[in-house]
Amino acid sequence: MPERMLSEAEGYRYLAGCGIPVPSHRLVERASDARTAAESIGYPVVMKVSSPQIVHKSDVGGVVTGIENPDDVERAYEIILKNSAANVPGAEISGIIVEQQMPPGLEVLVGGRTDPAFGKVITFGLGGRLVELLRDVSIRLLPVTDEEIAGMIREIEGYRLIRGYRGEPPKDEQALVDIIRRMAEAFIEDPRLKEFDLNPVILYESGARVVDARLIVEEMIGVETAVQLRMEAPPEIFYPSSIAVVGASANPNKVGYSVFRNLLSFPGRLYPVNPTRRELFGREVYPSVTAIPDGVDWVVVAVPARLVPGIMEACGEKGVRLAVIVTAGFREIGGEGGRLEEKVVEIARRHGIRIIGPNCLGIMMPHQDINATFDPVTPKKGSIAFISQSGALITTIVDWSLPEDLGFSAVISVGNQADLGFEHYLKLAEQDPDTRSITLYIEEIKNGRSFMKIVEQVAEKKPVVAVKSGSSTKGREAASSHTGSLAGSYEVYMAAFKRAGVIPVHGLRDAFHLAELLASEGYPAGRRAIAITSAGGFAVLSSDYADMYGIDLVELPDDVLEELNAFLPPYWSRANPMDLLGDAGADRFAAVFDVLIRHQDFWDIAFVVTVPTTLADPTHLANEIVRFSHHTHKVVVGCMLGGDSVKSGHRVLRTGQIPNFEELEDAFKAIGSILSVRGGGGGVRPGSPR
Repeated sequence: MPERMLSEAEGYRYLAGCGIPVPSHRLVERASDARTAAESIGYPVVMKVSSPQIVHKSDVGGVVTGIENPDDVERAYEIILKNSAANVPGAEISGIIVEQQMPPGLEVLVGGRTDPAFGKVITFGLGGRLVELLRDVSIRLLPVTDEEIAGMIREIEGYRLIRGYRGEPPKDEQALVDIIRRMAEAFIEDPRLKEFDLNPVILYESGARVVDARLIVEEMIGVETAVQLRMEAPPEIFYPSSIAVVGASANPNKVGYSVFRNLLSFPGRLYPVNPTRRELFGREVYPSVTAIPDGVDWVVVAVPARLVPGIMEACGEKGVRLAVIVTAGFREIGGEGGRLEEKVVEIARRHGIRIIGPNCLGIMMPHQDINATFDPVTPKKGSIAFISQSGALITTIVDWSLPEDLGFSAVISVGNQADLGFEHYLKLAEQDPDTRSITLYIEEIKNGRSFMKIVEQVAEKKPVVAVKSGSSTKGREAASSHTGSLAGSYEVYMAAFKRAGVIPVHGLRDAFHLAELLASEGYPAGRRAIAITSAGGFAVLSSDYADMYGIDLVELPDDVLEELNAFLPPYWSRANPMDLLGDAGADRFAAVFDVLIRHQDFWDIAFVVTVPTTLADPTHLANEIVRFSHHTHKVVVGCMLGGDSVKSGHRVLRTGQIPNFEELEDAFKAIGSILSVRGGGGGVRPGSPR
């Protein structure tokens, strides 16, 4: 539908109708009328060009401020017309706005845009001409409560200017909350309004005014349709007792060869389908799916795209429940490929078949000994479900995971998501007993509201970590407003993740380290932390990193200090971080752990930081860390620092499901990432009590 930007006069009327304060103003078409308007409003006044083609008025000389008398009004009128014609030739000038010049105050921005995935979002930040340079903004998905609005105001760096800075009195925060709430309500209720940009909003000690507004509306009002979640997939379809591979081949250069070979370890019934062969890997080959004598739960399709509709009809006749279509050549190539995908989906819907893909790597369920992919490597069994929009990333991560001794409960390549999407795989991971945490690699969510509804439910039960590609600014189209440039797609995803309780990270290695920690220890109940170490330097660094990542190192209670003083050396730190001194062995650490196990009420997170010494056997020490974790309901973070000399300790921690961070900052960064989203107190520790 065609869009247009409201003129400033129209915008002011819109805002006033929402109860949002704007300056007194008049739209005029002659210099003489400008003089009359200025006298009516009262000097000083500001004059601005009004044109749908001129978005940034100041940049083209279309704004004159500080006008104090009638002669200045006429000069400003001529200057604005001259500058606008010179800098934007052919611009349609609808008039000149004469408005009350507001006294100086703190300039902030309130904006909104319609995201293609998540719908309407609202932005707040410092305003004025430097807004894109500072990029000090916060974003929320709508609707929002007053509490959420207050939170977004207070989370920007510039909040210090609002609460009062260097002798400046605090600004009227409630007036700002009121403006944002009223604008958010209008944005939700008005289907015409697609984007808006109030910049600046001038905030005072008492009250506020919007002195520049850009509102983009659709000329035609369409019918808003609620986003509907595609029908749920029964969880049992992901646990097959029989699998057929259509396109199974003896040619190592074909996908069907790799898929079938990977499935040879599947303990259920496995059927190769290929009309040109009789035998494959010692198994009878069937000419079609319908020729298989027994029932078939899954079919993995590895034939050219043009043949897939016929295969799907045969699957429907056979009563197949799930088709894993690894074949490419569908919607991702456009044109005929898109039409072919629609045909495949129509056939599947008619027969009640669910689809993974097409154009995907496939699916791995290690605890069921299923590798229905053409990845040459099969991962170890573990507790992390990895759901990815990139098949190439899956092959890389699975290969990396083997020497890291990292295991998976499920690895799923979503492909084109013609039917099953992230929402369905999240529900699978939620109910899967082998899954304790979930990692997502996301390029684009098609149905943001449905995704939010599901992931918020899942994240309450099992931790969800996400890597979102597309954080760079390269390739972004020029936006028609500040809001469009600030609330880009990546920023909206980050706001959505935060709202849903999903923990965003930037790197895949960080994602899996964090997922492993959460699978073992769950969410912290709060941000109160203790650090136990035998190295003074790392005790100091622990304090630095805790402060950097928003973790509270709590004071040790008197009764705990009394117990510790009874057996620790006289020169131990007597503070948190707890420096147990360089001669500490595993037994000294164990005795401290015993005290902390008895006194679990004053801490939520324990960082155990060890370094290689001849006095601390790494295997013994690691066993004590595992014991410590298993006898608490709190989060224990292992930081056995060092190289080959402590590898035996790392293996013990891994066996005990305690992930180890080989860099101290990484440990604090990981916990800080969790706390930035969960804030402490959310979720249940997996497997507790252990």
